[in-house]
Amino acid sequence: MHPLYLLVFLFFGLSSTSSYALEKPNSRIMLTVSGVIKTTNSEQYATFDMAMLQALPQYVITTHNPWTKGIHTYQGFSAIDLLKRLESQGTLLKVTALNEYMTEIPLSDFIENGAIFATHQDGKPMSVRGLGPIMVIYPFDEREELKSEVFYGRSIWQVDRIKLIALTE
Repeated sequence: MHPLYLLVFLFFGLSSTSSYALEKPNSRIMLTVSGVIKTTNSEQYATFDMAMLQALPQYVITTHNPWTKGIHTYQGFSAIDLLKRLESQGTLLKVTALNEYMTEIPLSDFIENGAIFATHQDGKPMSVRGLGPIMVIYPFDEREELKSEVFYGRSIWQVDRIKLIALTE
């Protein structure tokens, strides 16, 4: 078994738990997730408003990045917790922005590299003009190897959709 699949298998457990409901958004939808998910709140999707995203466990990264001046503190959720909430066995995230830019991010980036989906910068919600409402950010200052075109290319901003894919060997 490929090490990544083994890690995901161990993380999510030997068998899936019974599905539990995902509430419906009460305000503007900020994120739509599709693909290999068991828990949904609309026909084939899981939709989230900001309150729902903030109800996921929150993580903080303080770092420089190539798109903004200075050092900033980002707060947001991990794909690990999102996949757990949706009962997904996905190992690849196809992440799409408002302008239709799309990148593929392996789940391992969140497990091994500490990436997050940031919704706040310096304590304030991220606006579309400020690379929000959701941006993938890595702890660039913590690990020199993250300062590369591979990870910069995966640092997509203005995220509004994720499709979860389960890769097979």
